[in-house]
Amino acid sequence: MATTMSMAQSAVQVGIPPDKARQKWTEWTKEGGPGMGLQVGKSQEVSAEKLPEELRKAEAGTAFFEPGDKGGTEVRMQLRYNREGLEKAGQGPDWVEKRINLYLTRFKNFAEGRPA
Repeated sequence: MATTMSMAQSAVQVGIPPDKARQKWTEWTKEGGPGMGLQVGKSQEVSAEKLPEELRKAEAGTAFFEPGDKGGTEVRMQLRYNREGLEKAGQGPDWVEKRINLYLTRFKNFAEGRPA
């Protein structure tokens, strides 16, 4: 039986240009994270082969870095996840959105030089 994936996404405005935001994302996520291999204004999925086997079917994400307000960047993160697995783990339907928002808020602080 095929796994059905749902998608959640959120975005944050970061006060640095897209190329700098992408560099900070790569620094933030380290090797194998969702920022690896991206070019400004483009997106790329992280290969499932780079993930631990237990995570390969649980979730997959994409990050976008688009020009934002006043020379900044809109950093948008999409996460595809297994809703059934989430429910089995006892998490509510808004858990993924809250997780993305927290992650993006921490990234914004990091990128802008504040404690994450």
